[in-house]
Amino acid sequence: MLKYNQITRTTGNNLIGIWRPAFIEHNQSLYAFGGGGHVTDDLRYLDLSTMCWKALHNVQGKPPSRRYGHTATKWKDSVIIVGGCTDNQEYCNDVYIFNLKTQTWHRPTTVGTITNRHLHSAVVFEDKLIVFGGFSKTTDCTYVLDEMCILDLHTMTWTTHHNMPPRYNHSATLVGNKMHIYAGKDEQGTTVSDLFVIHLQNEPYTAYPLICNDQFEDLGMVLAKSQHFCDTTCGKLFVFGRYANRKQLDNNDKNNSSNSISSDNDLIYGLWMLDLDTLQWKKQECSKHFEVGGWNYFIVIREPLNDKIESPRPQVFCNSLLFLGNTDSSKSHGHDHFRDALTINCESFGLYDLGEPRLPTTELLKLLNTPEHSDFLIRTGDGKEIYVHQVILLSRWPHFKNMCTSGMFESVTKIIVIPEPFDVVMAFLKYIYGDTLDDSEPWQVLCELLLLANLYQLHRLKKLCCQRLYTHHMSIESCGYIFEKAIMTDEIGLKWLTLKFMFQNYGSFIKSNIFNQLSAIVQEEFVKAVPDEAVLEVGRAGYVATKSMSCDRRQTFVIEYPVETHTSLVSVGDSSLSLRI
Repeated sequence: MLKYNQITRTTGNNLIGIWRPAFIEHNQSLYAFGGGGHVTDDLRYLDLSTMCWKALHNVQGKPPSRRYGHTATKWKDSVIIVGGCTDNQEYCNDVYIFNLKTQTWHRPTTVGTITNRHLHSAVVFEDKLIVFGGFSKTTDCTYVLDEMCILDLHTMTWTTHHNMPPRYNHSATLVGNKMHIYAGKDEQGTTVSDLFVIHLQNEPYTAYPLICNDQFEDLGMVLAKSQHFCDTTCGKLFVFGRYANRKQLDNNDKNNSSNSISSDNDLIYGLWMLDLDTLQWKKQECSKHFEVGGWNYFIVIREPLNDKIESPRPQVFCNSLLFLGNTDSSKSHGHDHFRDALTINCESFGLYDLGEPRLPTTELLKLLNTPEHSDFLIRTGDGKEIYVHQVILLSRWPHFKNMCTSGMFESVTKIIVIPEPFDVVMAFLKYIYGDTLDDSEPWQVLCELLLLANLYQLHRLKKLCCQRLYTHHMSIESCGYIFEKAIMTDEIGLKWLTLKFMFQNYGSFIKSNIFNQLSAIVQEEFVKAVPDEAVLEVGRAGYVATKSMSCDRRQTFVIEYPVETHTSLVSVGDSSLSLRI
């Protein structure tokens, strides 16, 4: 996988001269079918471990005709292609299925049909393909579809539901049993920035408006180009597209005009995140990555982390935002729209994909440290003893299982020594017994527990420690130690979050003794995180009226960080100091 926050050039059989293919991700590969420009029926994939584009060889069956504006949707181990526009400008309504295991194309016979279309959206929900909207035409006119079509993938039967918001070039994102329809163009051909939700388990299907166009204008989140990309993780909706800048929107307000974007210079790439519980939007200030060139695709990549604990499915994922584009400032003939790649670790936003606890947390915890029922003993580094149960440790702790099956000395004596202090070992065992962390654990224990989880390769425990340290324990007192442990355990997300906090509170952190107490290696890592272009600006400060401030003049640190932008205030008297990174 790519290095985070660094642009990498892909290699191999690239998609040169092709725009708007349809993508799906499968087993750490990104598949691309079709596309406009040099309209094609090729199926290629990007190996996300090597960042090399490859063509599929020995493909069986007849593929769909050359097309663009179609959809590719993953269903089990297959890709479903629907609709699109051919190189003869004919719209399609056909369905093709490509089996990723056998590498075979198949065109199923469907019962019923749907209107020919392109620039529609599609998701799969409970073995049903949900196709929404799109652009269509007759011999006399073109028009926007106001329907949602459902293909039962077992019976291959189409049903159509009307009275939906007419949309094309929009996005449809499935979160649980809800499909979120965002932005695109309406029946007038006007770019809109609204958000609807459809409950797919409740008929009749109704598109409920969540956020209207005017609310997006108030946020400064107005799409200037209808093409955008939307994906979800951890209960959040991420949207990436090109937006009118704030200055342009303010000018529109003064002139009582709308959508009067004069040129591409008025547009900026933006990444926004919607909390689906609170419906609060937050702009992620990573725009500097997209200042040069064009960015033409975005997706969330989920990488499963295996704890080696018996489970019907992976529980912990390390999620990344993947962007594809081209950093060249000009487009030449045969332009490669997907040459360059950028990834951002979702954990650097504080988003940890942990799933729910796998165990009934209260029942097994009652057995921990009960001598009358135990058959194994753990001695801690400070000489204390904890009574445990071999069967629980065998099922939940792979290191313990390996120790017992290999006939090590500890498996005979029924005693194992863990050199950490009692509080850390007890917190570890509470996780083994309950699959969760005690809310009362102090940050010092969590820091040491993070090291222990890393030693035993318990990924869920590592991520739980990281999440708890970030959300509950980040402070001037703790941040240096958390930063150190993040480096030692290679927790990149926690490292970025801690750096962000230290930069936000730069004055207080540097003046504290915490920084001086860190090892030379950790201090060097902190200094390396400050970019070469960082500038320290000193000037006169203005008066700040704040009830809680005892000093009239303040020192301001403005940090432009790779993930988000923050401002923090520290009192220093007359001067104003601005640190720009």
